[in-house]
Amino acid sequence: MITMLINLAVALLIYWVTSRDLGIAWGVVCGILAAMLCQVASFFIIRKLAGKINDKIQHDMEEAQHKIQRKMQQFQQRPVGSPKTMQQILEKDQRDALLQALKNSNELKKFFLWSPMMKKQLCTMQMALYYQLRDFKKVDEMMKNALLLDSRSLAMKLARMYQLNDENLEKFYQKRCRKFKGEDAAFLASVFAWMMVKRGNNEKALETLVNARKTTDNQVVMENWERLVNGKAKHYSNAGLGDLWYSLYLEEPKLKPQKVVPRW
Repeated sequence: MITMLINLAVALLIYWVTSRDLGIAWGVVCGILAAMLCQVASFFIIRKLAGKINDKIQHDMEEAQHKIQRKMQQFQQRPVGSPKTMQQILEKDQRDALLQALKNSNELKKFFLWSPMMKKQLCTMQMALYYQLRDFKKVDEMMKNALLLDSRSLAMKLARMYQLNDENLEKFYQKRCRKFKGEDAAFLASVFAWMMVKRGNNEKALETLVNARKTTDNQVVMENWERLVNGKAKHYSNAGLGDLWYSLYLEEPKLKPQKVVPRW
């Protein structure tokens, strides 16, 4: 909002200065060009400042992940205590890292008045962090204003719709998810097909994977397609997607994956 006011002020100033010598028409043209240049400049400045904050958050999360991995390796080499105790320690470290990332992300709020889209971008980031914390009340609240543009955020939306028994689940998938190709298409199709299998709609699950095979040769898609074709729906598995799948918390892994840090 502040950016728009500054752009308007610059446009009026340039118009007032140039129109006296060049005439009203050229004054208008110069004013518009000045406003556009001011908008471009402010966009890059804000993006650079916000980018520094995002980079710091990402760096801190990666450092926390490395710390967790080192602890896990040390425990495997020299077990101290029970595996359950170690798992609790790792989960606490992961939770602390996510909470710190949430705290740091609030620094982006100072750009709200400068960039109209910053609020939605922050909402999207924090939605993903709250999802990892399994605070689904906050997730549902933020999801209403988040930018659901990538496959990961859309998968989170599908997961919440499934868990809440939303009757618009299939409609949402058809409208927002089928446009993806490659690995993104494989991921979303695998998630949605799993949901259809769980709801007993094996035909829709098979149809989903058939369409996905047109854009990807992903191994998980191929294996699950074969299972459905051969009437083995009960063996449907997205385990091959790894952390990408398990981080949706729709299914618990036999061995919990340690890497669950989201990227933006």
